[in-house]
Amino acid sequence: MINGYVKTLSNMLQIPMPQVFYNDRELAAEQHAKLTPDGKRLFLRKLKTPSLDQLFAAAFELRREWQRRNGAELYFGNYRPREQLSERDFAMQPSEVDANAFAAVAVSALFGVEPVFDELPGAARSRIDRRMEEIRRNEFPELANMKLPH
Repeated sequence: MINGYVKTLSNMLQIPMPQVFYNDRELAAEQHAKLTPDGKRLFLRKLKTPSLDQLFAAAFELRREWQRRNGAELYFGNYRPREQLSERDFAMQPSEVDANAFAAVAVSALFGVEPVFDELPGAARSRIDRRMEEIRRNEFPELANMKLPH
């Protein structure tokens, strides 16, 4: 199931599909997914069944690879690590907003669950919501109209 999901998202983003590995040792305690810097390997937490957090994190990581390939200066030119910024300022960075928005659009369209980002400041949630609408309208309109089977 995960391989098909990763393949679908990779095709949508027009990036090479990474190899998927289940290896908890490659992930920090709070991580559900991590793409290697070369974009070739995606590490996922080993679970009995995929969780929405894991699916969201995989989409987030794949979008980050898309950002590196399609707008590195825009997304990473002024990027600063979490430790250097307040929670609000970190969440408002273009790379974070875009990756969160894409992942939310993907899990909403493919699984019928839209993240609410309760843990983020209101300004960041608003910016993510606006970016979600842009992604649905301009990049993947087919996702906006997707209907899940009942």
